[in-house]
Amino acid sequence: MNPLDSTFDAAVVYQLNGAKQLYINHGNIKEGKFTVEMPATASAGMYRLMYDFERNGYVNFIYNKKNVEFTFDPSFPSGTTKFIDSDENDLYNSYVLESEKLLQTLDSLQLNYFNVKDASVKKELEKKYGKSLKSYHSLQEKSESKTKGFLANSFIKALQKYYSENLFETPQEYLNSTLTHYFDYINFNDEDLIKSTFLSERVIEYVFYLNASEDIEVQQKLYEKSINEVLPKIQNNNLKHDILQAILYTFAEEENTTLIDFVLDEYYKKLPADLQSKEMVDDLMNKVRLAVGKIAPDFSWVENGETKSLHALNSAEKYILVFWSTSCSHCLKEVPQLYEFIKDKPKIKVLAFALENDKEGYNYHTLNFVKWTNILGLGKWENETARLYEINATPFYFVLDKNKKILAKPEFFKDTKNYLETFASEDLKADPIKPEVVEKTLEHNVEKGDTLYSISKKYGISVTELKKLNNLTTNSLKIGQKLKIKN
Repeated sequence: MNPLDSTFDAAVVYQLNGAKQLYINHGNIKEGKFTVEMPATASAGMYRLMYDFERNGYVNFIYNKKNVEFTFDPSFPSGTTKFIDSDENDLYNSYVLESEKLLQTLDSLQLNYFNVKDASVKKELEKKYGKSLKSYHSLQEKSESKTKGFLANSFIKALQKYYSENLFETPQEYLNSTLTHYFDYINFNDEDLIKSTFLSERVIEYVFYLNASEDIEVQQKLYEKSINEVLPKIQNNNLKHDILQAILYTFAEEENTTLIDFVLDEYYKKLPADLQSKEMVDDLMNKVRLAVGKIAPDFSWVENGETKSLHALNSAEKYILVFWSTSCSHCLKEVPQLYEFIKDKPKIKVLAFALENDKEGYNYHTLNFVKWTNILGLGKWENETARLYEINATPFYFVLDKNKKILAKPEFFKDTKNYLETFASEDLKADPIKPEVVEKTLEHNVEKGDTLYSISKKYGISVTELKKLNNLTTNSLKIGQKLKIKN
């Protein structure tokens, strides 16, 4: 290392294989120098030397059963690495550095071209672009020629990037061209590439970074489209397995259960049976069991001597499950705000799960939340339900629908309020106050010509009801007789 940096004390070598980094060996760093012995079983391929795990500091190199010696600045390894006794690595590293400079120039000229209106300036940019493109093609041709017979040749060929002979007028045309030609120079059947992480890294970049939109629905469609485009290119099932696994875990980090289900059903479950892993799928499902769209895990509590459970509740359109604690100052500010906001909303029920070490604070504060279902969770962070919901901080909110499906996981009360006002406005409306119906009993004095039928018509009740109300067994009436009439 040059300059020396006493921060780093170990250099660890990994083999880049498929979508994985496989540990090979490590060595101690003393005064900026280190040696890592490669085992005799180490195969030729692309390797990574990690020295800074906190800031992801590493140097990639090609190992082909020969010693590899290099120097680098640990603060900027990508631009300072120099190989001393490895022609193959030296050729590859020189190509990477020179091509990056030319690609930056080409991209810069293209970006400037988008914003230029003057014809003479555009013509000058076109001239510079043509010259730079010619230099890039020349570098590519020479580098491929020099590395024939070397493992580096496969990577240099695959790193080539397509550039149009002419500059594009609009960014969308440029983006379309990039997407269309992204895999032009990549051979998915090249064994050297298959044994490295090169292919998986390119696929991940294509799926997650080149196909992007701020619109959620559009983004979901772009994900599906890009996956459908790239997966058929991969014929090696082991490589396909590794790439699918990388895609699935990336979606798991985003809690994108829709795309996880899509990838599992359309691709992963169609792999040969011996490549499918129930343990991996179970682990994946466990990571997203609290994701939006999943059914919230069931739990039970005792209320007035009766055992109740989350999944058995059926009295509301929406539920808010809030984990809080009386020892949390932020909770003591937010939870009362939530109570005031929800207390007159009968279509929304709140389950307030208090994580406590004792019941004193709980008993005192819940006196103010009489319209809620208050649950005491002793053991605080180690409480069984807290662990089930992976609660490590309070307050923590879950908004659930009537079937206990997780609709949202707002971070603060204001976010919870905003979500409900935006997506559940109908449930926030209080039930209309029904006017009190007071039943009154009137009296009717029977006059000449009155019959039970005429009296029932007059007051809008049935003959049967009239007879029942007055305990009449016949239809006979007497003048002056008083009959009760229910109004």
